[in-house]
Amino acid sequence: MTVTKVDSELTQLELERSRIKREKAALVLNKGLVLYLIFMIVGVVGFAFEYIGSAVLNFLVVAGIIILILSTLPYVFVVHKEERWIKMRIWELTKK
Repeated sequence: MTVTKVDSELTQLELERSRIKREKAALVLNKGLVLYLIFMIVGVVGFAFEYIGSAVLNFLVVAGIIILILSTLPYVFVVHKEERWIKMRIWELTKK
């Protein structure tokens, strides 16, 4: 195998590994979004029909926002790492 073919194969494998990481992070993001929406719906409906008090509503809102933030972070980190790798790879290829 030539050097360029090996390099191309390594690049393809790295891209595939990156896609898998992004998909895992997207799953975490989707589950966090669903949990956030459930917390908000339960909180609003429970408070509107007086099943829960204001303290529990406040807890649900804060917990939902924390879950949303924590589920967003892995996706942001993975995408940022991919962008840096792509920029570095483009710089390496244009340098040659």
